[in-house]
Amino acid sequence: MTVKGSYILVLQLDQSLHGLRVGRLGSFDFAPGFYLYVGSAFGTGGLAARLAYHRRRSKQHPHWHIDYLRANARLREAWTVGGPVHFECRWCQALTRTPGVSIPVRHFGSRDTRCSAHLFYLPRAPRSRLLTGIILDSLTEEAPVDLCIEVHSFAE
Repeated sequence: MTVKGSYILVLQLDQSLHGLRVGRLGSFDFAPGFYLYVGSAFGTGGLAARLAYHRRRSKQHPHWHIDYLRANARLREAWTVGGPVHFECRWCQALTRTPGVSIPVRHFGSRDTRCSAHLFYLPRAPRSRLLTGIILDSLTEEAPVDLCIEVHSFAE
């Protein structure tokens, strides 16, 4: 069975990037630190296929904005919630309101939503309680009881 759902990637950038071209969005500077990318996987392959895609550091033909940053940043973790509910915008709104978290590039990853961005920056590694809180706070009474919450760790 293919599990579909929403996810948060935790990426680490070890050194500054200057003038990184992000598709048609433009060129941007990225500071060293940690980046959280919020996405969803409701297509055919679900979460497993999307995480396998993001694990590949470089893509011959980048498709999403995150592909450009991913080529330069290490994938540290992926937090996933499998189930029918789209959590992306709830998580983006929560991250926007979180002290110490900033939006490095407006509209990054948000071309198909009304969110201001799907990429967030922290100078230090996010504490697991930050991501746990964002995920748990997004659950509402309407959320199905059969959600599957997982944390995947990666060593690059």
